[in-house]
Amino acid sequence: GSIEYELSSDQPPVVLVLGNSVNEAVQAAVRVAMLAAGRSDVPPCKLGEAQDLILVQKLLPAARDALRSMPAAPFDQVCDSAGKLNVWSTVESLFQSPKIYDDVIARRLTVQGAYCDVKTGKVQFLGEHPAQQGLLEKGRPLDVVRTASDPPVPPLEALCSLAVGNRRYTQGVGGEQGESYALKALAGGGQLPAAVVLGCADSRAPVEIYFDMQPGDLFVLRTAGNTIEGGF
Repeated sequence: GSIEYELSSDQPPVVLVLGNSVNEAVQAAVRVAMLAAGRSDVPPCKLGEAQDLILVQKLLPAARDALRSMPAAPFDQVCDSAGKLNVWSTVESLFQSPKIYDDVIARRLTVQGAYCDVKTGKVQFLGEHPAQQGLLEKGRPLDVVRTASDPPVPPLEALCSLAVGNRRYTQGVGGEQGESYALKALAGGGQLPAAVVLGCADSRAPVEIYFDMQPGDLFVLRTAGNTIEGGF
C-alpha cells in the first residue's frame, strides 16, 4: 500500500520500524497475557475490554513471547520486551511485500528496527531483523489473493495499490512483463480481436486467463450479472 508507493516513487534507502515505550495497546496485550498466565501484579487496563480489541489481539503473540522469555519480570519490563518483539513482527510482515523483498535482496533497501523511550526521547537502534537471512531465504513472497473473508480495503490504500502497480508496469518490473511486447505492439499497430466475450464483472473470472489468450486476442465486455439492455 502506502509504503510500496513511496518506495516506488522516491526509492528511499531505509525503512525504519519504530516501536515506543508506554504504548497503551502493548500494555493492554501484556496485561491480557499476564492475567492468562495467572499473574495478578498488573495495573488496570486503560482500554476497557482490551481482550476484544483487534489491535490488542494482534499484539498478543508478542506479549506472550515476551512473558515466556521472562516469566517473573515486572509488568513494565515485559511491556518493553513485547514492544521490541512487535518491531520484529512488523519487519517480518514487511518482508511479505514482493516490492520490499525484491528491494532488500537487490540491496536497494534496508529495513531496520528501533525503539524509542518516550520518557527520555532516546531512540535505540536495533539494526536489521536478527533472522533476516533466514527470512529472505524462504524465497520471494507471492502476491496476496483477496477473498471474501478479507477485510475491506480503505479507499486511499486501494488507490495507492493501483498507482504502485502501474508504476511497476511502466518501469518494467511488473509481474506479467512477458506480455509487455504485445501491449506495445498493439499500441502502435491497432487491434483486431478474434472474438467478443460478454462476461460478468466478477473479480474471480479473468477472461483472458480462462481462455489462455494474449492481449489483443479478445474484446471483453464485463457487466454486473452479465446483462445487457434490450435496445442497442
